[in-house]
Amino acid sequence: MTTVASSHGPTEVINARRTESFDAPAILDLVAQRTNTQFGRVNIVHLIEKSNLSVTLSNEENEVLGFAGFLDHPQIEVCDPASWEPWMSGLKYSLSSKASPLNSLFLHYFVAKDDYTIGCASEIVRTVFNAVPELRFIFLTLRSDITLEPALAEIFQAVEKEGPGGHHTLYVCNRHNHVPLLHIRKAVVEDHDDVLPIFKRLDNTLTEDYGNYFLAEMIEAQDENNHAVVAEVGGKAIGFMSICSHVNVEFLQDGYELDSFHGLCKPHPEDIVEVKKPAEEPTPVTAPVKSLSSTPSVTAVPDQPSSASLASVSEVTVDKERVGSVSVATDHEHVTPAPSQTSVSGSAVAIQPKLSEVHMTGSSSSLLHEESEEEVGEGEEEVFLSSTSFVSDTTKEEFRPTYRGESNAFSIQLFCIDEIYEMRSSDFLPEIFRLFPKKDVAVITVPHLTPEFPLIQQFVRVTPRARANVPHELYVFHRYGLISSSFKVRSACTKDFEQVEKLVAGIDMKENLLKDLRLFNSARRDPDGTEIQAFVADCLDQVVGICIVRREENIEHVRSHYNAEDFIYFNHHRRDEHGHLHHFALNPIFQHYSKHFIKEVLRQGHKSCIYYPVFPCYAKLELLEKHSLITGLNFLVPVRARRQIDYPVEELGINAPSERVMADVPPYALYHINRKLTLEPKVTINARIVVVGASDLGIAFLENICFCPHLRFNNLTLISKRGLPDSLRSNARTYSPEDLARLSLRSWVNVVQGTMTGIDRQHKQVITGDGCRVSYDHLVLCTGQQYQIPQPTGADVENMATNHDLPTSALLRPLDVHVPAPENVMALNDDCDERLLSQWAGLLGARMVTDDKALSVVVYGRTFDAYAAIQLLMSRGIPGDRLVLVRPPPHHSPISVSDDECDGDPFNEPAVSETVIRSLDQSGVRILDDHVLAKWDVETTATGTKVTSLAFTTPTKPLLSLPCIGFVSLHPRRIDTFSFRACNDSCLVFDGRLTIDANFHTNDRSIRAGGPLTKYARRYHADAYWSRHENFSSREIGFKLAMTVLPMFDPTLEGSNELPPPTPATTIKPGTPATAFTTDNPHEKLIPIYNEAKVVFGELPGGFQYLHVRKPGERPPYAAQLDNPDHGREIVTGSPEKGNYFRLHINQYRRVETITCLVLPERTKLPVNNLIRLYGIHERYLNNLVSRVDEGLISDLFVFFREPWCLAIFHDRFQDFRQEVRDLLGQTPAGAHNLPSIEADVRQLVEEDLVISDQQRANLRQSYVATGQRKLIEARLLSFLSYNYYHLPMYAKPGMV
Repeated sequence: MTTVASSHGPTEVINARRTESFDAPAILDLVAQRTNTQFGRVNIVHLIEKSNLSVTLSNEENEVLGFAGFLDHPQIEVCDPASWEPWMSGLKYSLSSKASPLNSLFLHYFVAKDDYTIGCASEIVRTVFNAVPELRFIFLTLRSDITLEPALAEIFQAVEKEGPGGHHTLYVCNRHNHVPLLHIRKAVVEDHDDVLPIFKRLDNTLTEDYGNYFLAEMIEAQDENNHAVVAEVGGKAIGFMSICSHVNVEFLQDGYELDSFHGLCKPHPEDIVEVKKPAEEPTPVTAPVKSLSSTPSVTAVPDQPSSASLASVSEVTVDKERVGSVSVATDHEHVTPAPSQTSVSGSAVAIQPKLSEVHMTGSSSSLLHEESEEEVGEGEEEVFLSSTSFVSDTTKEEFRPTYRGESNAFSIQLFCIDEIYEMRSSDFLPEIFRLFPKKDVAVITVPHLTPEFPLIQQFVRVTPRARANVPHELYVFHRYGLISSSFKVRSACTKDFEQVEKLVAGIDMKENLLKDLRLFNSARRDPDGTEIQAFVADCLDQVVGICIVRREENIEHVRSHYNAEDFIYFNHHRRDEHGHLHHFALNPIFQHYSKHFIKEVLRQGHKSCIYYPVFPCYAKLELLEKHSLITGLNFLVPVRARRQIDYPVEELGINAPSERVMADVPPYALYHINRKLTLEPKVTINARIVVVGASDLGIAFLENICFCPHLRFNNLTLISKRGLPDSLRSNARTYSPEDLARLSLRSWVNVVQGTMTGIDRQHKQVITGDGCRVSYDHLVLCTGQQYQIPQPTGADVENMATNHDLPTSALLRPLDVHVPAPENVMALNDDCDERLLSQWAGLLGARMVTDDKALSVVVYGRTFDAYAAIQLLMSRGIPGDRLVLVRPPPHHSPISVSDDECDGDPFNEPAVSETVIRSLDQSGVRILDDHVLAKWDVETTATGTKVTSLAFTTPTKPLLSLPCIGFVSLHPRRIDTFSFRACNDSCLVFDGRLTIDANFHTNDRSIRAGGPLTKYARRYHADAYWSRHENFSSREIGFKLAMTVLPMFDPTLEGSNELPPPTPATTIKPGTPATAFTTDNPHEKLIPIYNEAKVVFGELPGGFQYLHVRKPGERPPYAAQLDNPDHGREIVTGSPEKGNYFRLHINQYRRVETITCLVLPERTKLPVNNLIRLYGIHERYLNNLVSRVDEGLISDLFVFFREPWCLAIFHDRFQDFRQEVRDLLGQTPAGAHNLPSIEADVRQLVEEDLVISDQQRANLRQSYVATGQRKLIEARLLSFLSYNYYHLPMYAKPGMV
C-alpha cells in the first residue's frame, strides 16, 4: 500500500496488483483522447492477455486508478518482435549495447485517472522494477510526430541515436532513477544500531540466545574467513549479511544430492565421480581453455565481452573441460524406482522420486517405467500370487561420488533486509563473491517452515538424499550465475550440435532430443510438415541450454479436454501461436533463468503459449519417446482435465462434435506456460507435507494441493503400501485410471512405498515397516479401512455351537498380522489384489471345467464388493456352481456385520436385490446366509500352508465342512492393525476411530486425518453412522481437507469467506500463549456440510452394470424412505429382468435426489458420467420431466436422456451457468433500482405463505419479462452455447434457422 497525490491536492491510498481481464471495463473508462493519440485504439482485453506484465492501481474502494501493459518487444509496427535487438543496433541507439531481452521491457499502453496520471505512472514503474529484479530498462516507442504526455515525460527520456532513419522515437526509463541498485559495503560496528531492529522484527531468537550485542561482536570478529556486509541507503544500513568460508561439505554431501556442483569441492585427480566402466577407446577432446576462476572480481565479467569460456563452471562437472557435460543430480539418484503396483515386503522399502525436480543426469525419475509381473506357472493354480511378486529391487547398492578436493563453497550465515528493499536482495551477491575470489559456490540453509524470500529465489534448491532427514533446505548459487549480460537465447544452428550432445549426456531419452535437433538442422520440419523450432541458451559462446518445440496441432483437443482457459482466452491467441514443448534442458547454474529462457522461446518463436504433456508410465513407447523429461517442469503450471460428455454419436449423426474433439487420445497430464506466467513467480513452500494412504481421499487431497498454479510444494510425500497407484479399486468411481493419468501426481509427489507402523510426534517422523523415518511438518492420515482376513472364532462346531454362542465382537476380529495367512486366502482391497485374483481365477477356471473335485472358491462378505467379486471370478472362467457366497449376519443380528442401516442389503432396493439373487441362483452360485467362520483346516505345503476346508456356525446348526480351493475375504472391514497401533501408541485420541474436529485436526495440531479412519469428537454430538466420512464423497472431503491446509501457505486465501472461521486449533502458531484465543467460536460446534453425491458403480452377477447415485449422509431402508411423507416422487422405467431398469427419485423440492440404474450392456448403454450429473438438477431443467411423465410422453428414461436437447446439462460448465442465472435473478433490474429482484420477490412470498398462488406466479412471470431479465438470461444462455460450441454443436445458434 502507498499513496498517490492528485494535481489538486487530494491523495488516494492505492494498491498495485497484476491486471485481471475483469478490469478491462474500468480501464476503458479511464481512456482519454491523449491516450488514443499516443497508443492508438487498443483492445484492452487482448493487451492484458498478451502482456508479459500488466499492472493495475486501485484504491481502497477497488476503483481502478491506473493501468499499464508491458511486453518484451516493441509494437509490431516498429519491428519484428523477434529481432528488436538488431533493429536497435541498426539505428545505433546509445543503449543498444547494454539493453538485452533479460533486462528490458517495453511499455505498450498506459492510462490513468485524470489528476493522478503523474503519480500513477511513477508508482507503476516502481512496481515493475521491484517485481522484476533483472530489469534495468523500460522502453517506449512512439511515432516521431507524437509528443509524450506530461505523466510519461516525467519518467521517460529520449534515447540518443547516432544512426539516421527511423519513423519512431525510442524513450527509456532507467532503473537507477526509481529503484536504484543497493550500495553494498563491508560492515562496521556503527551499523549495529541500524541493523539490530531489522533482526528483532524478524526474530528475537538470536538476541535472546546471544544478547543484544551479538551483531557488534560478529562485525568486530571479521577476518579473511569471516566477513560481514551491509546494504546502505541514504547513509543508513538497511540490510546485513554474514558470510563464512568454513563449510562442512562432508555433512552436506551426506544429506543432499550435490553431484551437480561437484560436491561443493574443487576438482582433484583422485575424485571418483562415476562408476568405473570397462576401458574404451579414448575420445579426443579439445584442449582446455583458460579458466575464469582467477578473475579477481565477478563484477567486471558481465559487462565485458570475453573470449574465455565457462571453465570454472566445468569445475563442478565430471569432465572438467566441458561446460556442456555438467552433471546434475535428481531426487534420490541411484535408488531404484518403485513401480506403482509394487508392495513392500519385509524390510524392502522403495522410494520413487517426483519428476518435477529432474535435472540433467541419469536418474530414477523417468518418464519410462520398467515393471514386471511374475507369471503363474503350472501347478500354482491353488495358491494366490503373493504380493511380493511385485516388489522392486531396492537392494541395489547406491553409488556415491567421492570428492577429495578442498572446499569450493562459502556459506551465508545470517541475512536480513528491510522489507521495503527485499526485492533488491540479489545486489549482495556480486560483493560477497568478490570477498571470496577462490570460492565458486555460495550456500545457504533455511528451516523448512521459513517462507521463501527474494534472495533464495536466485538460488538453486538442492534435493535431499533418500532417507536423509535433513533439518533444513539447502540452496546454492554458482559464481557464473551472475553473468546475466552474456546469457543469450538464439535459434540453434548446426555447429551447436556437438555442444548440445555434451550438455544432454545425462538426460533420460536424450537420443530423441538429438534426433529432433538433427531434423531441425536439416529441414526445420517433420516429415509430415509439422514445424519444428530449436533454441539454445548461450553464455560466453558455450551452449548451456536447449529447447525444442513444435506447433501444437491438436489445439481443439487441448481446449475441449483441459481447463487451459483457466490461464488463457483462446479467442485472443492465433492457432500458430500455440507451441508444443518436447525437450527443455538448462545447466543448473543458470536454473534461475529458466523462465527467461522460455520467455525468449515464446518471443523468438512467435508463440504465446506452450504445452507439455506427461504420459503415464504404462503408455505406449512411441508416445513416451516423443518427449524427454524437461528440467523446467517446476516453472510450468498443471492444467486440470475436464469432465467429458458421453455423446450418443449414432443419434447425433452429423451434429456430433468434430473428430478432433471426439478423438480417442491416450490420457496424459498437461502442463502449460504463457507470456503472462513467465514474469509471475510461484510461491515456494518447503514445508514437509506427508500423506499416509493412497486412498480416494488421499489422492483428492494431493490433487488440490498440487493443482494450485501459483504455489510450488517442494516436499510433498505419499507413504503407501503399493506406492502411487495407476488405478484405484473403488466402487465410488472417484478416479478412473484415465483420471489418475491426467493428474500425474508423480510429477509433484515423492512416494515412499511402505506401511506406516509408528508416529514419532516428538521428532515429527512417520516410521515405516523397515524402520525408515519420514520427517513431516504436517501429517495427513488417509489410510481408511480395509477388508481383513477374519480370525476364525474357534467355536466348537462338533458340539453344535451356533451364532448365539459367540461373543458380540467375534465376527469383527481380523487375523493376527503376525500369523502368516494361508497361501490360498486373501483380502480383496486394492487394484493389485484384484489383478492377482483375476490372474489366479483365469488359470483356475479352465481346470475347474473338467475337474470333478467338489472344491469351491468361497467369497466371504455381504457388501457390494462381495457381489462384484463373484462376478469377477465368473468372468474369468470359474463356473458358478464352484462358487460359494457366504454372507455373515446383517446389522439386525446380535452379531453386527457393519454400521449400515439397511439390514445388510448393499443395494437397499428390492427390485435390484431380487434380480442379483436370481442371477446368482441361475448361475449356480451357492449362497449361505448368516454364517460365521468358525475354523479352517489347513495342510502344509513346501512354501507355507493352504486351506482345504472351512467350518461355519449358523443361527441353527453348524456347517461342519466346506471343501475349498480358495478363500476371498470381504469381511470384516476395519482399520488395519498397523494404523491403529501407530495412532494409539503415539497418544492420538482413538475412540473406536481416530478422533478429529471440524477442521480435520487430531489432538496434535500438526496431524490431520479424514475418511473412514476417523470420527468426529463427541463434543459435536455427531457420533451416528450418518455423519461418518464413508457416507460422503471422498473427493469433496479431500477438497475440504486441502482447504484447511492451503490458507497457511496461500496468500490469496487470506481473509477468504468461502469457509467458516477456523477453530482455535487451526489458528495457533508456535509460541502463541494459550490465552491468546477464545473458545466461544460458534463454528467450533459445527461439522462440515457436504453436498456432492455418493456414487456406487460396478458390475454384478449376471453381467449387469449397476449405478446408484444418492444424497450424501443418512441412508435409511428403502421401505422407510417410501413411508416418509416428504419423500417426493419416484419415476421408474424398464425392469431389471430386461436389463433397462431406471429409477429416478425427485424430492419434495423437485430436484433429482436418487438415481438407480441396472442394465445389461449388450441391451442398454449406461452413460455413467452423464447420469451422475443429473444429481441435484431441478426437474424443470430436464425439459419439464414430471409433466412429460404425467402426460405419458416418456417410456424409457435412457432414451430420454440420450436425446440431443439434454447434452448441455451434462456439460462440465453447466453448473457455472446455473449459478450465473441465479445471480442474474438476484440482481436488481437495470434502470429500476427501486424494484426488488425476482429472487427477493420469491423469498418474500414464501415467507408470507409457503404456497404461492397461481395469481402470484403469473405476477412473477410478468415481472420477469417486463424488467428485461428474461432477455438477459436468454442472452447468457446463447453465450454459454456459443462459447462451448466445440462441445455442443447440436444446438442451433441465432442465424442458423
